[in-house]
Amino acid sequence: MSDQNNNQDALESIAIIGLAGRLPAAENVDAFWANLLAGREAITTFTDEELAAAGVNPDAVRDEPNF
Repeated sequence: MSDQNNNQDALESIAIIGLAGRLPAAENVDAFWANLLAGREAITTFTDEELAAAGVNPDAVRDEPNF
């Protein structure tokens, strides 16, 4: 058997048995996937008060909205 076949067999042997996460606008992975498929936007912004409560200086992120 060639190395290419061995590599392909190794890739096919991998299984994802679980997935979890904190996902925007979704209570679980299935809802997040449904949002993606439907093209729903899940971007949210935080107020200066919410940023400050989380220990983030609001002035530090104004110029870097993707911070």
